[in-house]
Amino acid sequence: MIEALGLRPVNMWDYSRLSFIYTLLSKRKLRWFVDSGLVSGWDDPRFPTVRGIRRRGMTVGALTQFMLSQGPSQAIVSLEWDSIWALNKKIIDPVAPRFWSVLKTKT
Repeated sequence: MIEALGLRPVNMWDYSRLSFIYTLLSKRKLRWFVDSGLVSGWDDPRFPTVRGIRRRGMTVGALTQFMLSQGPSQAIVSLEWDSIWALNKKIIDPVAPRFWSVLKTKT
């Protein structure tokens, strides 16, 4: 049909659902927390939303690298948060300033 009409062919891509263990990801259930006023909004740092984890300190580079490392898979992927935060740490550690101090004791 598409060839007969001379239209551009459409490519369809199917991806799996990315879920984290012990994490509530249902938008309907998360909305209840927002509507009830139990959280400050969708960007609350306790939420597993992109805005929420960005406020918790996640970098855009780590998110991009994490998604690219998963690859285009149709299998259901269940992950723990440790893997994404480990990537974030690898990006932040070389550029984060570190300060040390030694307290001078009175003798």
